[in-house]
Amino acid sequence: MRGGAQPERISVHLEDDLVGGVAPGDRVIVNGILHSTARHRGTFRLTSFDKTMDAVSIESQEYAFEEVEVSKEDEKKIVKISKDPEIYEKMRQSIAPTIYGLDVEKDALVLQLFGGIAKEMPDGTRTRGDIHALLVGDPGTAKSQMLSYMSKLAPRSVYASGKASSAAGLTAAAVRDEFGEGQWTLEAGALVLADKGLACIDEIDKMEETDRSSLHQAMEQQEISVAKAGINATLKSRCAVLAAANPKLGRFDEFIPMHEQINMPPALLSRFDLIFSILDKPNRKTDTDLASHILQSHKGGEIHEHMKKTSDNMYSKSQESTFLKHVLPVFEPEFLRKYVAYAKRNVFPVMTDDALEILQNYYVDFRSSSKDSVPFTPRQLEAFVRLAESSARIRLSQEANVEDAKRAISIIDQYLRRVGTDRETGKFDIDIIATGISHSQHERMRVILDIIQRLCQESTEDSASRSDIINEAEIQGIESRKVEEVLDRLNRNGQIYEPSHGKYRLAGQ
Repeated sequence: MRGGAQPERISVHLEDDLVGGVAPGDRVIVNGILHSTARHRGTFRLTSFDKTMDAVSIESQEYAFEEVEVSKEDEKKIVKISKDPEIYEKMRQSIAPTIYGLDVEKDALVLQLFGGIAKEMPDGTRTRGDIHALLVGDPGTAKSQMLSYMSKLAPRSVYASGKASSAAGLTAAAVRDEFGEGQWTLEAGALVLADKGLACIDEIDKMEETDRSSLHQAMEQQEISVAKAGINATLKSRCAVLAAANPKLGRFDEFIPMHEQINMPPALLSRFDLIFSILDKPNRKTDTDLASHILQSHKGGEIHEHMKKTSDNMYSKSQESTFLKHVLPVFEPEFLRKYVAYAKRNVFPVMTDDALEILQNYYVDFRSSSKDSVPFTPRQLEAFVRLAESSARIRLSQEANVEDAKRAISIIDQYLRRVGTDRETGKFDIDIIATGISHSQHERMRVILDIIQRLCQESTEDSASRSDIINEAEIQGIESRKVEEVLDRLNRNGQIYEPSHGKYRLAGQ
């Protein structure tokens, strides 16, 4: 399939030793004899036909992106461009140029296209090299448009919606086969079809519950275990995931935890290497530049259509170019697909000692400087490595150097500043994403629980009143508004309960 293309279906009949040789999601070439069979409705023969094939042989596609042909001329051009000192900026300008701004997001998506190195360890464990990214933002911020463009750039990609997908959903499903005796078979979902490519999932917050539970494994272990209708199988989902989600309340609020704004559990959010919040904030200069970008793009498009469909000479090619020059990609999508495919086939960079030292020092220093919170976990450290490897791949380097490490740090720093910062302390706190609750909130909850326990022990009713809890908490420096928030959260979580209105007990008392 070409980038962004969707698969078509055909029933293939296998016999003898061909049976059981492939699994759903495998890339194969099937050689066989094509047949057309008339469709029937009951005993009535229809005028439409189904195509089926009797397989003669099956060839597995062993190499990455065999469907992308890179000629000798293409290779020379790719190698020459890779030495351009402005290669990163030009790559960014080739990502959805009609979308104004979003430079940090586009830098990250370029790195996602190239990806890091998947590693098979001697003990059999596998570390993924694919980079997962999530775009969360206000309506009309071009998230879906960005996903659509990225699906056209990746050498292999599948575009799906969490809300409107097939029976297989995003992962896999057992369906009754129309071919043969109607037995149960596996239908591959978007992540399986995107194996070794890019899965673009729009409205991921609206996905089915069955997909949500299996998405954890699909993103981290990059395989999907299926046990349905007597079928036990493990399917490969070795793909990068680019997803978009909308806030539940319509607009994104920087001061409300991420997991409370989108319908996704913190455990799933933590699977993403990068999360970017795209906000629509009024700003006179930005709004002026954005309006100019959009309106000039439309004017250029109007001139292009006018010249193509009329015979008058009102406009010239130079006028068209004047208005369209800022929305033309530096590298055409077709060439960029070849560039990415070539890099992924031939470039497997190794981190230099200096680059490793940069990442190690940054990780250790940052963790030790934040004694009251956890800014990074080993999962983020692996994300640093993937981004640095991808940065080296862009310039076709077999070494990931200090500059690559610094580029990875810069990208993750931008991401954490937006969605991983505790607004109360101003410090990075990965717990906000991993658990949905910052370290400072955890501490407040612990203090409130201690207060409730002590008041219950002192009370003849074995309960603590809301007013007493607030008074005790204020003595310890916690505002009444925050006490109310903690009580509501503890009540929702089932850690406390109300035996009567305004009275609280610990669960289990």
